[in-house]
Amino acid sequence: MAAAIADFLDRRTPGGLLALALLLALAARLAALALFGDISPGVQIWEYGEQAQCAYRNGSDLCLRYPDESGGAYPSAYMPPLLSYLWLVLFHLFGDGSTARALFLAVNLALGVANVWLVFRLALALRLSRWAAFLAAGLMAVYPTFVFVTATYHHTNLAVFLLLAIVLVAARIARRERVAWRDAALGGALCGLAALNRSEMLIAGPALLGLGALWRRSLADVFRVGMVGALAMAVILAPWVVRNYLLFERVIPVAQSTGYNLWKGFNPYTNGSGNMTEEPPDGPGDAARDRIALSVPTGPRFETDLQDAYMAEFEAYMAEVPPGRLLELSLNKVLLLWGFDWTDRDVTGGIAYRLPWVVANLLALVGLVVLWRERRKLDGAVVALGLAALFLLTLAYVATAVHARYRMHIEPFLFVLAGAGAQALLAWLGVRFGGSGGAVRQPTS
Repeated sequence: MAAAIADFLDRRTPGGLLALALLLALAARLAALALFGDISPGVQIWEYGEQAQCAYRNGSDLCLRYPDESGGAYPSAYMPPLLSYLWLVLFHLFGDGSTARALFLAVNLALGVANVWLVFRLALALRLSRWAAFLAAGLMAVYPTFVFVTATYHHTNLAVFLLLAIVLVAARIARRERVAWRDAALGGALCGLAALNRSEMLIAGPALLGLGALWRRSLADVFRVGMVGALAMAVILAPWVVRNYLLFERVIPVAQSTGYNLWKGFNPYTNGSGNMTEEPPDGPGDAARDRIALSVPTGPRFETDLQDAYMAEFEAYMAEVPPGRLLELSLNKVLLLWGFDWTDRDVTGGIAYRLPWVVANLLALVGLVVLWRERRKLDGAVVALGLAALFLLTLAYVATAVHARYRMHIEPFLFVLAGAGAQALLAWLGVRFGGSGGAVRQPTS
């Protein structure tokens, strides 16, 4: 049976292997939607949906409800707005009901399947074999957290899609004989959309695009990519920035949540996990959060004053905390991100999370050894961009706070390593695709 499957895969073209991975991803995610998809009115749609829901019900722009349960609302830029405006469009077209939620899940499904395609493309761009690319994409297709998140209303699939798309566009800029204006414009537009979905991408996106331009070692090309990319990104961000300045009299390029995010990661109640600050309900972190929120008077400036209050708490803590505590928090955040958030037992405490985590990480370690041995055959630009993405995301989360779901932003890169490791393991077991079983292709001139 195993030999027959191996022979079947061995005869598939890259397009055929990609189609198999996409079908696998689609089937797994449709099953998750059938089992866990909830389109009822009370389902959690996160703050992105709540901002839009408040706007729709009040006939206004994005807003949120006061924490004192008074029923009043205040103007909000708390969350990056990309998904909030998608929700608002759906609400205006279909109402705040099951149809809007079902369509949102359909978009999420499309993004989840598209991410499998992007992982396949990333593996090929690195110069892995088509079978290693298939194994990497297959792992993404069936990995439980990525399957389950498609049945929820979180923005993880969109965040991963935009990150991988930026990396691939930057790699194309680095490798092409001449810089195409459309690549620079597309990269800038993707950076703008990514920033409107995740705050850290305001810096990480342009940094990755800039690295792709710098790889060309041409000042003129760096200037072209920088100017065109910056213009495209500015066009995407400008309406949101202007809106926020008119409302809050502050330059808010992405989200008005800096104070809270810093305090969430640096306070007496956490080990670096944002989960410890927010959970359990009525715990010390949650009580402190309520105390700060309820101390701010209501009004149009509520959100601005609330973030200032969190920032004041953060600054006071930083002024008195010993250096050892800061080092402890920073190291814990690295472990929480690159290992798993052991405080979030609802997510990471079960076998459905830990067993795939162990398998994927062991395969990634094997893949790392394999690719190190074959490093001269790899595409240097793609290697540099992948490492830069991992570094920038790690730095962003160490500077704020870590949640279990943040690891999903780095896992696609680990799946690429795992694909190479899986092919090497299969070769050791006697299953040799393409005759040799090598996970890395010979570079072409």
